[in-house]
Amino acid sequence: MSAFIAAFLSLAALAASAARAAEEPDAVYAKYHRAAAAGNMIEMAQYTGAAQRAELLAMSAAQKNALVKMLAATMPRAYSLRNKTVTPEGKAARLLVSGPSGIKDGAKAEILYGTIRMRMEGGAWKVAESDWTTTPPAGLQAMQSAGKPAAAPGPAAPKSAPPERAGAALVGSTSAPPVRKLGKAKEPCLYKPVMTAEDIENCK
Repeated sequence: MSAFIAAFLSLAALAASAARAAEEPDAVYAKYHRAAAAGNMIEMAQYTGAAQRAELLAMSAAQKNALVKMLAATMPRAYSLRNKTVTPEGKAARLLVSGPSGIKDGAKAEILYGTIRMRMEGGAWKVAESDWTTTPPAGLQAMQSAGKPAAAPGPAAPKSAPPERAGAALVGSTSAPPVRKLGKAKEPCLYKPVMTAEDIENCK
C-alpha cells in the first residue's frame, strides 16, 4: 500500500511539474506577485529558484516580517503586463510591468515600473529577480516613444503686410533715400543801372 501511495505521489509531482512547465512566465509571476502582496512567504518561495527558496525559508519570523513590509512599500498590489520577451532557447524571460503605488497621506499615486527576470529551472519558470522603480525601464521608454503621436503643427504665422512706400523708399528699409543737399539760395534778379558780375550771374 505504501509503495502504491509513493508511486501516486510521484506521478502527482510529475503532473504538477508538467503543468507548471506549460505555464507562461507571466502566469507564474502573477502567482508569485499575489503571494508576495499577501505576505505569504511559503507560497512565494514556490515560484523562486532553489537557492532563493532555501534563503527565504531559512529566514526568521522577524526577517520575513521585514521582507513583507519592504515588498508592500516597493511594489504595487495590482499591475499590468506591458511587454514579455523570451530568449530563443526558452531558458530566460523578461517581463515589463507597471502599476499604481499605494496612496499615502492623500498624495496622488505614483506609477511603479517593474522589470521581472524569469529563469527556467527544473522544467518550470521561476522568478530570478524583480526590480521596481518610479522610472520607466529603457525598453518601455522606447515603446512609449515609438507609440507617441507626432506633435500637431502649430498655427501658421500671420503673413506680414506689404511694406508701405514713401516716395521711392520702403518704410522699414535699412537704406534711406538720398538726401538732397541744399546750397545757398540765389539772390533775386534785379536789373540795376550799374550791375556787378554777381548781379549778372543771378539774372542768368
